[in-house]
Amino acid sequence: MGLLDLAKRAIMSYWYFHVRTLNSIWPSISLAGKRLTVARDVYKPLENEQSCAEYCRVGDRVLDLGCGSGVGAVFCAPKAKDVVAVDISQSAVDNTIENCRLQGLGNVSVLQSDMFSNVSGQFDLILANPPYVAADFESENAQFATSVRYLPLLFAGVDRHLARNGRILIQFPMWFQRRIQRLASSNGFKVVEIRRMPAKSFGLFLLSVAYLQVGFRSAYYLLERQSEAAEAIVAPSIETHADVAA
Repeated sequence: MGLLDLAKRAIMSYWYFHVRTLNSIWPSISLAGKRLTVARDVYKPLENEQSCAEYCRVGDRVLDLGCGSGVGAVFCAPKAKDVVAVDISQSAVDNTIENCRLQGLGNVSVLQSDMFSNVSGQFDLILANPPYVAADFESENAQFATSVRYLPLLFAGVDRHLARNGRILIQFPMWFQRRIQRLASSNGFKVVEIRRMPAKSFGLFLLSVAYLQVGFRSAYYLLERQSEAAEAIVAPSIETHADVAA
């Protein structure tokens, strides 16, 4: 292991301790009028993650891949046909179940799964909020902000779980857009939209500072299959020619 990897592990080890301590002190957060509980060893949503629901269409089948506290599931469920929320961490699974119970949601199924390992079926929208820091720790289910496996496994398995005309919504820092675009292109997908996360309220910004979680410039990356993105571009021109012929 190189010096950079050792330094990264040391920094993240302290950060995990710091975050778990703060989660014990502040075990909940309010987002867009909904209060979510956050377990000690679960990532606290601090970047307006609830805005992912803007990409959920009425009647969508949604997969929340790495659900954490369940923020994506909680906010998409009122519009979705149904939501499947999965996480490798049992603490995250229990946390999401509790938040769905508190919100009275009956169309969310929550299960433990290492990425797609326990997932079946196809979905219209797949939510992916990968860990931002590439680092290995002893146990995958004991970390929630570091991973070297998430993005490769996402692109390796997503196609068979994405319905026709389905979309993938990835939340990741803005400065990694070339990496996301490269991974998408090499796996038959196209980034059709990149949008900055909504600006934080002053209170959420202060909470982010307390959690040492600032400066990421996170964005939403909306992906579609390359073939379906091309069809969407061609379709309007066909309609135009038909109008002219008429």
